[in-house]
Formats: sequence, structure tokens, C-alpha cells
Amino acid sequence: MTKRDKKPRKKEFQPKQDFLDGMSSKKQHILALLILFVLPVILHFPTILGDQQFMGHDTIQWRASAESLFEYREQLDGEEPLWSTHMFGGMPAYTVHNTKSVPHLDNMIFDQLRVIWPAIPYWVLLGGAYFLFVLMGFRPLIAVFGAILVAFTTYIPIIIGAGHNIKFIAYSYIPWMLAGYWLLARSDKKWWGFFLFAVACTLEFRAGHPQVTYYFIYLFAGLFLYDGWQYYKDQKLKDWGGITALISGAVILGLLGTAEQYWRLMEYSPHSIRGGSAIADAAESGGLSLDYAFSWSQGILETLTLIVPNLFGGDSGLAYWGEKPGTSGPHYLGAIAFLFFLIGLIRNSRKIRFLFLGVGTLTITFSWGYHFPLNELWFNLLPGYDKFRTPEMWLIVTVFTFSMISLLGIESCLNLVKQGKKGLKKLYLPAGIAAGTGILILIGSATFFSFESDRERQQIAQQIAMQNDLSPDNRQVQQRANQIIETRFKPERRELARNDTLRYLFLIGIAFAIIVFYFQAKMGTGFLLLSLILLAAVDLLTVGNRYINESAMVDRDLELTQVIEGQLSPADRFIGENAASPQGYTYRGFPLDDNPFNNAVPSYAYPSIGGYSGAKLSLIQDVIDEGLFTGQIGINMEMLNMLNIRYMSAQRELPLPGFQEVFNQDNYFVYENQEVLPKAWFVDRVELAESPRDAFNRILPDQGFDPREVAVVEWFSDIEVIEDPEAEVEILSYTARNMDFRISRSEPGFLVLSEIYYPPGWEAQLNGEEIAIHKTNYLLRGFEIPPGEHTLALSFNPNSHIIGSQISWAANLVQWLIGIGLLIGYIRRFKPVKNDET
Repeated sequence: MTKRDKKPRKKEFQPKQDFLDGMSSKKQHILALLILFVLPVILHFPTILGDQQFMGHDTIQWRASAESLFEYREQLDGEEPLWSTHMFGGMPAYTVHNTKSVPHLDNMIFDQLRVIWPAIPYWVLLGGAYFLFVLMGFRPLIAVFGAILVAFTTYIPIIIGAGHNIKFIAYSYIPWMLAGYWLLARSDKKWWGFFLFAVACTLEFRAGHPQVTYYFIYLFAGLFLYDGWQYYKDQKLKDWGGITALISGAVILGLLGTAEQYWRLMEYSPHSIRGGSAIADAAESGGLSLDYAFSWSQGILETLTLIVPNLFGGDSGLAYWGEKPGTSGPHYLGAIAFLFFLIGLIRNSRKIRFLFLGVGTLTITFSWGYHFPLNELWFNLLPGYDKFRTPEMWLIVTVFTFSMISLLGIESCLNLVKQGKKGLKKLYLPAGIAAGTGILILIGSATFFSFESDRERQQIAQQIAMQNDLSPDNRQVQQRANQIIETRFKPERRELARNDTLRYLFLIGIAFAIIVFYFQAKMGTGFLLLSLILLAAVDLLTVGNRYINESAMVDRDLELTQVIEGQLSPADRFIGENAASPQGYTYRGFPLDDNPFNNAVPSYAYPSIGGYSGAKLSLIQDVIDEGLFTGQIGINMEMLNMLNIRYMSAQRELPLPGFQEVFNQDNYFVYENQEVLPKAWFVDRVELAESPRDAFNRILPDQGFDPREVAVVEWFSDIEVIEDPEAEVEILSYTARNMDFRISRSEPGFLVLSEIYYPPGWEAQLNGEEIAIHKTNYLLRGFEIPPGEHTLALSFNPNSHIIGSQISWAANLVQWLIGIGLLIGYIRRFKPVKNDET
């Protein structure tokens, strides 16, 4: 043996011992879950335990749009209202309010606890993230750190305040889906993974926000490809084939569990604006337009708000100066998270970090929308990419994946501490990059940032010009606009950016000082992790608190309907009280006084051709875009007549031909249409259109279109019509799902019904025999009527609802049977064995 061999091995450096070293695994989990349980209460105390509740804009809009559905269900003893009559002339009810009639955890348990909103989705999200990170091999307190990062990014309080509740709920199930996948692909508990993944998929799909699901598919796809490659390298493709079958089966079972919901939406999508317009150019049809989809594109430099939230002014108001039309706040990853992200990226040896980095970076580029040239290519090539708008929302995936790398950073610190000073030196590079980034932002923002958006100077000039009856190009107007920006806007913006950059540097400094104390054995592992948890929580909760919409908080005892009724204008109330017709239906109204196509509040009181929806029927969107506000007087009067619009409201006088003022109060005017057509009427002749564009053009004012005399029908050529002045049509009953008419004619005729044309699910029977529903006047329904006395019955019972419900029941039953079987097996496994004594 040589002298070199006899040299004693240097002892590993050991951190200071503390409470964590003697704490059992069970107690660590209890401590971790207790921390996660308390944090949402701290952030949202007034609404969870206090006397307040959230009523965000979208919550109010949803309830207003769904009022007619609640009334229908109440009047018809619980029958499901599948068609909504009160928005955009009519649309499927499940695009407005998803009833989820097949029971599952969300409506059996979670819905009963809405009184403490938003605690439940927070706890679901935090619990799922914690479980996932423990499965990934992280210590309990490290898993707590990660759960805090993914749950308290500023985007969550922003969407809660805006009332985007289903978006938050959908996000809360993502960690559980990932945990199910992890068990399936990376453990020996594959059937437990199958069960968890199937249930989580079902709940995710039932949440009803496909955009969240779609965005995270890219993370799942990345994991699937990564794991498949690992199995290939290990020559275990047969095992991977079995895992792939289980993953596919769980997804299919989850989809079948929501067949009722998604079959209907898939059926609806081609007819909505998400499916494109029938009159658009071929290059533009089939999805959202590029401009519409990319309207909320994140600025490239604005991505720095992931670590310095107020760098571009924070939320909309006088402060925000970024690339988007407006914002309620940035996506904030966190200063502490960024430091450990760099440590994990540079010093951790787990190769999976490159997967998380790749997915997170890809979604950053997606968030840039039209600022990044490749996104137009992805928009045209990637399946489903063109169905969603708001590119900045991709950053929710970035925050999630970068947070996972941050956990690897903490793990690296715990491993490097064994090397003592040498290990600490290995952290200088990532810490230096983190600090250098802050210093560059501090210096660069003051030097190179304009603190002015491209469009606001002209907008301010236009406002000044309107107030002073001058041209926006007037020299004095331009000087005044420049003075406002330079003296009022820019100083505040510079101060916000500077303060948040200094805050970032301060937090980075504290975090690194804690690490140094740990490496010097002045602090144990437990106190290190608790300190980092506290620091990350303070960082994220204080920034998140900036964007809690206090104006959306009201007294807990206040009903949502009371808030909506308080927002109804005097004109809305008048129309709601007078819109009923003697024939048993309600006339439509047109609320011009308050952004009619982005406001559902009037729809609470009466049927409207306006409303609030991001997925309205493309037919009505075409009319709004090109057919309604046109003609010599600026509005298509015949279109108002055939849409059964009896009342129109405004906040100024409207001297329109055929309309008579019937109400005037508090500067709200209501005009009655003296020429409104009834719900159903016969025409003297039918004109045949060769295409949707041809049909649309024929109903424009410059074509002399008169809906009383002529009906424009697409494609059909064998419709016979003979004038019959004595023809009669009487409405026998009229509800959202069923309409019955008594008809009398002595000659063949054509009946036009002022209801929006929607082919899937609507069925017409004449004297008990099914007849065709013709697309008429581009967006209404028409029927060929032979001579004689008839009963015409319309009903809406789509197979997607009937059969879809049966499939959902069966799939969910299979899920629970699997879960019960696994639970019984688990109990039997640990049941004590009796010793036979002889």
C-alpha cells in the first residue's frame, strides 16, 4: 500500500443540525400541508374567512347571460335549457352555462364549498403541486416551495378578480394530471397512476376551459417524448408500449367522462367564430383571424416582468406602457424563483431540466404573438393553435416549468453544501447572473427604455383635440400631449421600474445571504428551507396583493342577481317590462347605449342581439361586422325588422325612420320599432343564393332587400311559393327548446322564423313528419309549407346531449369502480394476517 493510499479521505462538510433532522417524514408532510393550507387564507382573508365575496366582471357577465336559463329550469321543473334565447339572437345554452349534469367530485363536493371561494381551487392546486413534487423526489419543504411558486404567480389573483373562475379551476387540476402521469410513467404504481390520471383528466375537461388544457398539452407532450426516449435507450420499448396504452386509455376514459360536454362543444365549434366565417376568404376561414388571435401579444422586452413586475407599469391605467392594448397585471415568476432557476439550470445534473427549459422557452416565444415571426407559421400549422387568443396567457406554462427548475436549484444547494466553501463557489456564477440581470435592468431601463407606448401619444392628442374642437395634428395639441406624457406619465413609470428593480436586487441579496449562512453551518437545512419558503411567499403574495381587484369585492350577503339588477339601466328595465308580445314570445331589444356586443347585462332583462361571449355563432358575428351598421343611415333597418327587434335603447336621440321614442329618463332613450316583423311570417317569393357570400350580399340595404316579401335561401332550387293573402300562422307554444305553430294555407308557401339558424340538434316536424330547416336570409330559419291546415313543431334535442350523457355516466362509473378496486386491494394488502393455532 502506498503513502497516497494511506492518506485519509477528507470529511464531507455537514450543515448545522436543526429540528428537521429529527422530524419524521409524517410530521414533515403535516407541517408542509399546514403551510399550504394557511397561505391562501392570508392572501384572500376577506373573501375566505371575512365578510366579502368576489364578483368579478366575467362572473357578472356570466350570470346575466345565464338568467334566462335559470328561469327556464325553474318554470319547467328542472328540464335542462339547451338553447339560450337571450344573447346574440339565440345560441346553444351550453356555450353560456355548463350544467355538468353527470355527477363528479366538482359538483358533488367542490361546488358545496363555494362560500369560501377561492380557497377550494387554491387548496386543490397547492395540494396537487405538493403531491407532484414529492413524487418527483423532492423533500416535503422543497415541494412546499415549488407549490407556492406555481400557485401564487400574480396571474392567479388577476384572473380571480376578473371573474375568470373556470380558468383558475382548470389550472388547479393540472398538477394532479401531471402527478397521475408521473405515477404511470415513472413508478411501479401504474394502476394508481391510471386512476389518478383518468380522474384528473375528467375534472380538467369538465372545468370547461380548453385553452388552459391545450397550453399544458405541450408540457405533457414534452414529457411523453422525453420518457419515451429514455425507455428506447434502455431497450424497454415493450414496457413503454404498455405505459403508452395506459396513458391513452386514461385520456380516453377522461374524454368519455366528459362526452356530454365536449361532444356538444365539438359540434358547436365549426359554427362559432372559432370555426371561421362562411363569408371570409378561404385563407381566413377555419379559425380565428390572426389579428384577433394575437391582439394580446406580450412584448419581447416585456417578458422581463417575470422578474420585475412593474418594469412596464404593472396594470392598465396611466402606468402601463407595454405592447398589449391593456392589462390587469403581469405574469410574475418571482425574484427568489429566478435565482434558484439559474442555480438549477447551471448546477443541477438532472437532464430533465432541459425539457422544462425547452417547454418554458417555447411558450415564452408563443406569448410574443405577432412580435415573433415564427408564430404566424405555428398559427397556420399547429393543430388547435388558431382556436385561442391572448398569447400572453402562454406564460402560465412558462411559470410552471421554470418553477420546476427552481426546485432543482434548491436541491443543488443541499447537495453542494457537502463540499463546503468549494460548493459555495459553484453558486457564484448563477448568483452573479441573477444580480447582473438586475443591475442591467436598472441601468438599461433608465437609459434605453422610452416609458411610452407607441400609440398613446396620438390617443392623448385625439382626446385633447376632441375636448377643444381642434385637429389632433394641431401644434398646440401635440405640445400639450407631449407635456402630459413627459411630466405626468414618464416620471411615475420610471419610479415604478426603479423601485421594483431595487426590490428584485434586495430579495436576491437576502436569498443568497441565507445560502451563505447555510454553507457556513450557521443555519440548518430546516431553517434554510423555511426561510426560503417565507421569502418566496412574501415575494409572491405582496406582488399578488397589488393585483387583487378590490372593486370586484362586495358584501358576502349580497346576491349576484342584486348586483346585476343594480347595473341595469332605466332603458333596460323599461324594455324588460314591455318586450312581451300577446302571441306568447318576447320581442328582442338592441341596447346601443352600452357596448352592446361586449355586455350581457341587458340580456338579464330581455332577449337581445347583443351579449358577451368569446365564442358566439359566426353567423351573428358576420352580421355585426359587415351587415348591421351599413346603408345610407348607418344601420340596416330591414335587418332589425327581420330580427324581431322591437326596442332599441341609446343615451342620445336617434331620429331613425320607423322608430318612435317611447321612453326618456336620465338621458336614456328607448325607441319602438313600428315596422318590426313578427316571430314568424310568410313571404311572397324565394330567391336562391349560390353561396353564403351571395346570400349575405343580398340582405344588404343597397340590394333593396325587403324581408316581408322575399326570402333568400342557399343552394335549394325546388321551392315552390304562390302568394296567399289569407295564409295564417299562430304560435301555440314558445320555449327555448320547443316551439309549436298552427299554420293555415291554401297555396304552397314559405315560412320565415326569426330564430338563428343552427343545424345540429334542431328538428322540425310538420304534422308529425320531419321536414327540412332551410338557412334563410343568411342567419334565420325557413320552412316549405304545403297547402292545408298544419301543425309545425320545432324541438332542440341534439344527440350530443342525449347519447353524450349516457357515455359520461358509464365512463365515470368505470373510473370509480377502478378506484374502489384499488382501495380494496390496498386495504387487504395491509390487513394483519391471523396466525392459526393448533
